Amino acid sequence: MNYIAHIHIANHTQTSLLGNFLGDFVKGSSLIHLPKELAIGVQLHRKVDSFTDNHELVKNLRKMFPRELRRVAGIIIDITFDYLLMQQWDGLTLQTKEQVLTRFYHQLSVFDGIDTHHFKRLSHSLVTDRWLLEYQQADTCLRAMKSIERRLNNKIIFADTAYVFFLANLPEFETTFTAFYPELLIHGVHYSQQLRSI
Repeated sequence: MNYIAHIHIANHTQTSLLGNFLGDFVKGSSLIHLPKELAIGVQLHRKVDSFTDNHELVKNLRKMFPRELRRVAGIIIDITFDYLLMQQWDGLTLQTKEQVLTRFYHQLSVFDGIDTHHFKRLSHSLVTDRWLLEYQQADTCLRAMKSIERRLNNKIIFADTAYVFFLANLPEFETTFTAFYPELLIHGVHYSQQLRSI
């Protein structure tokens, strides 16, 4: 799952918005250097990613990708699911997108616990420009894919092809997301309860 989904799941499970976001940036299994709520968020992020990657619906979605996109299928699915979550948000959550993301931006703005160039640049961009709401627009998916291309130093050129594929197959993506995501939320609650009991 991508940024917005992890933040949304954090809100749904009443765990740390920031902690769930940090799952992509905190390395290693030892989390003793983090406050407990952040550590729970990181662990939940990892469980959510594992559940998603191993779910039959997501595996079946990967099978429809053409050969030239299979290597980046996970990236495309993550970005597409964030877009679809923004479309379906009001049916899944009582709090508005703006309310939840404002809380997330505040938590991120006062956090300085990761000292890497990528994290610093990303967090500054998020706090300053507050661009996650732009995922309501389909063309933001293309910009996200191009950003990842640049971060990979253009070793894999996929964004334009992936975006055409995304638009052409949006009904299939939506069908999978609509069936899969509520199940993920249920498991997210279960996982968060497990983590709090440890």
